[in-house]
Amino acid sequence: MLRVILLLAISCMVVTTKEVGKVVVSEKPAETKIFEVTQEASCYNYFQLSLQWAPSICATRRCHEPLPTPDRWTIHGLWPTSTPPYPNYCYIRNMGCRVNFTELEEQSPALFDDLSYNWPSLYNKGSEGFWKYNYCKYGTCDPESGTAYFKKALRETKKVNELLKDVTDRGPGAFKKINTALGVNVRYWCRNVRGGAQILEQIGVCYDRDWNMMDCPHAKMCAITAEFTDYCSA
Repeated sequence: MLRVILLLAISCMVVTTKEVGKVVVSEKPAETKIFEVTQEASCYNYFQLSLQWAPSICATRRCHEPLPTPDRWTIHGLWPTSTPPYPNYCYIRNMGCRVNFTELEEQSPALFDDLSYNWPSLYNKGSEGFWKYNYCKYGTCDPESGTAYFKKALRETKKVNELLKDVTDRGPGAFKKINTALGVNVRYWCRNVRGGAQILEQIGVCYDRDWNMMDCPHAKMCAITAEFTDYCSA
């Protein structure tokens, strides 16, 4: 039994700073006006950066303009991940999770602009609600949390887009070139469209806890004929 407890302790990431019983309170004075949340301990094995291809998503759904340019992946979310059940909402629920993006924009206008460009909501005019949802559900499970959560997602997204900039062939099976360009196996999400075809909508890039890319466990695959799409082509 002792050995099992030790293994669990080693495999878990815990939100550090001040411990109050089983609750771990994050203290970041400079960000207290932005984030009002009391975090709890969380346990995960790796991160998954979920990136979406807007032209494919908007080919079958109503998206809000202006749309991202069809030459880059944008962020869906950054998820601390483990074997199910996945960690989420790692805060004391009755104390709530409040994020003041007006204050964030005042304190860090460059970060706010970066989020607007790389993490847009495809369905709503403003993206703040999308960011808050991801932060409260997943960001609170990140031991660094705060603006560090958003900065890590932005940093890795830029790296991925740089590595994928030469993947311009979007024909059938072209999605496999993503694995080659990144040097790891990623997760894929595709959608069936008319005629039995599939279009690639989203990828998940996985990282170990030291932020090295790794093969995604149980990587999903699409049909060999799956392809990217441009706006209005599906």
